[in-house]
Amino acid sequence: MIGRLSKGKSAASADADVRPGVYAALDVGSSKVVCFVAKVEPAREGHRQKTKILGVGYGESAGIRQGQIAELDRVEASIRHVVNKAEEMADLQLEEVFISFSCGKPQSQIVRAETPIANSEVGDADIRRVHGLARQQGLRSDREIVYSSPLGYAVDTATGVRDPRGMFGERLGVAVHMVSAAIAPVHNLEVCVEKCHLDIAGKAVASYAAGLGCLHDEELEYGATVIDMGGGTTSIAAFREGKLIYCDVIPVGGRHITNDIVRGLSTPFREAERLKTLHGNALPVPGAHGEMIRIAQIGEERDQEGSRVPREELIAIIQPRVEETIELVSERLKAAGPEVASGNVVVLTGGASELMGLQEYTTRALAKRVRIGRPMRLDSLPPSVSGPAFSAAAGLIGLAQAGGLRERLSAGVLPGARGKKFGGRFGAWVKETFL
Repeated sequence: MIGRLSKGKSAASADADVRPGVYAALDVGSSKVVCFVAKVEPAREGHRQKTKILGVGYGESAGIRQGQIAELDRVEASIRHVVNKAEEMADLQLEEVFISFSCGKPQSQIVRAETPIANSEVGDADIRRVHGLARQQGLRSDREIVYSSPLGYAVDTATGVRDPRGMFGERLGVAVHMVSAAIAPVHNLEVCVEKCHLDIAGKAVASYAAGLGCLHDEELEYGATVIDMGGGTTSIAAFREGKLIYCDVIPVGGRHITNDIVRGLSTPFREAERLKTLHGNALPVPGAHGEMIRIAQIGEERDQEGSRVPREELIAIIQPRVEETIELVSERLKAAGPEVASGNVVVLTGGASELMGLQEYTTRALAKRVRIGRPMRLDSLPPSVSGPAFSAAAGLIGLAQAGGLRERLSAGVLPGARGKKFGGRFGAWVKETFL
């Protein structure tokens, strides 16, 4: 799990623990695969350490449908191609990567457990024991826990305790937020990565990584909901008090809009993507009535002029799918409970979030403040990979620098526990905010 550092921990002292190193992040989505290679440079006296991007690779994803792997060979080829591009740019060979994923239908659950306090005073052993009990309750034979974090402790009748160590009482309780994913789909992804001769140093749900990649510190602390709109899925991650408090995935994404355009206008997929990007909109556009756009038809030769259709016809195809997606998001947030649904800040990220008019539509539909989220806190990030589609890869770099991700996300590290390896300014920020 990712815990929190005490408020008294300064940025300077956090930087003192940062170690130089090279880290790689691999974000495998339904429409694209992204690989970032970053180096934490040794700090000069009086200066903060910096995380420099050494290599970037990205390309189309093949063999994944609605977030689930359908063709292992094609997914492996997509990963290999992107990783090779990042390695060539960075002029090094990767041995291990941290991966983010949306397959396996990640689901949130709150698990509560209670145990007697051994010697009347709460110690580390008591906390480990109550976390172990919670983990046992949350385990299922067909799912694995990919994230685990305490939302609060109780010592007898005292509730809402953030760190119970040193408190006296008879019973210790804990409420733990766990995110689990189906074992088989996640294992299939791991197999594809390992076939590329890469070890998996850790993994995280894509929406969680995207949130860390694009949210401001205040949003993480006071509450924000991230809607990560990918090609085949739309993922939700809600944060409060520096913790992930809710996670879900909806099997609808930007590619569904493109497919609707393909069917509605009888145009090739790539042409539909172009039309969506250049002329599409989630809202009616004043002046679109009578405006004609040129489209290529399926089966036409490249040198043919194609045909013309009203732009409002294209927008009329796009709007129902946008409405469906945001309505599903709204339903999931309401079902998650008032703590999740009451948040007033929504951040749209992911490649499909760049659809014109989507921010305004979401603002109206959810009655919340909405902005577009882009990667933050990375030095020398090339402009070509600074858009919303790359938030998950950017956030994963920060988690990778924090080290021990696989164990920390699932084992229930004690509050204030410190990792063995942190990297760069982003790693220090992760440490300050979450450890």
